[in-house]
Amino acid sequence: MGHEPGWDAKAIARIAKAKYGGTTQMFEAHGWPERGSKMMIAQQRLVKEHYGSVANFVKYHEGKE
Repeated sequence: MGHEPGWDAKAIARIAKAKYGGTTQMFEAHGWPERGSKMMIAQQRLVKEHYGSVANFVKYHEGKE
């Protein structure tokens, strides 16, 4: 897909802040149990499990205002 390294983590962080108010709130909204430092380790895996890919996560949230 031609993305620069780290684009996925940056996209997740951007959407978590813009659409949920932060990473913790995003985890709470999805019912994901990890908290604290475990969230950063788990977020890409959880996003991929829930949305199929980070790109799908971005497309889903960018289509919602």
